[in-house]
Amino acid sequence: MCGILSCMEFVWDAIKDSLILLPFLFIAYVIIEVIEYFSASKIEHSKLLAGKYSTLFGASFGLIPQCGFSVVATDLYASKKLKIGTLIAVYIATSDEAIPLLLTSPNKILSLLPLLLIKFVLALAVGYIVDAIFSGFNKKRLATSESAKELPLNADTHQITEEQVSDEEEHHDHEEHHHKGCCGHEIEEDGQKPSKKALAKRFLLHPLVHTLKIFAFILVINLAFGGLVELITEERLVSFLTSSKAFAPLIACVVGLIPNCASSVIITKLFTLGGIGFGACMAGLIVNAGIAFVVLFKENKNLKQNFAILGTMFTLGIAVGYIIQLIGF
Repeated sequence: MCGILSCMEFVWDAIKDSLILLPFLFIAYVIIEVIEYFSASKIEHSKLLAGKYSTLFGASFGLIPQCGFSVVATDLYASKKLKIGTLIAVYIATSDEAIPLLLTSPNKILSLLPLLLIKFVLALAVGYIVDAIFSGFNKKRLATSESAKELPLNADTHQITEEQVSDEEEHHDHEEHHHKGCCGHEIEEDGQKPSKKALAKRFLLHPLVHTLKIFAFILVINLAFGGLVELITEERLVSFLTSSKAFAPLIACVVGLIPNCASSVIITKLFTLGGIGFGACMAGLIVNAGIAFVVLFKENKNLKQNFAILGTMFTLGIAVGYIIQLIGF
């Protein structure tokens, strides 16, 4: 009887702790949706994309907690409109669901400022260093993009060649398609004035669906963690986590590479519940870019580049995670 009551207690605690977050998450996602809606569609046409401030621009937008900007940045890189350093800066700055969850966790909310500061400074530093190293590579890619906008006439016939038409159609198709976020919704508007129904769906229904989706992830994690504590006792769990501390940043990086918002939820909730330290949390969130890596491998056909970017992010995440852990922050 005591075992059943004890079991019911940890289940109820998990449900209660998860339900408390619901209104805060919903408000946060409504605000995020508004920011994403009015900003994401303007990024592609910004003059800052290829300039000297592009990395600063990318790192700043990457900090906004959403699933869209890293996707837009990836698509722009694949279409040769974005420098590689800027893309990496966006990836590093992206935190996906971490910010809303930390804002709703009183015991860890003070960790939010250093987390954002480290990610922003790191994104700027790495972005500019990468662009300095690959300046020639960037110029070549951006020049290719610029030349694709103009179709020169054939010198002999003064007509556009069939190959040029094909390239232009492919370029046009790439321009016209809409970027999609982690939940499959359109990130930017289609240029037409939206109806009241469309606005309600955009700013109420989607945030609600996103909130319930994240709530489900949180509830599962709370139940799993609570059940684990109940099964092996808190003392043994603390002992295990302490003994496996050396592998925490590495494991967090592997989890962070999962192309889904669930990965940032898992990492952040483990941090707020005391399962991992700040160093491991930072390691996992540095490599976490939502579904951007899936888009990168889908849109950018140069696999060598893609794996180099992925390897850079993974190495950086592990290095920063272990440095923070050694410092004892």
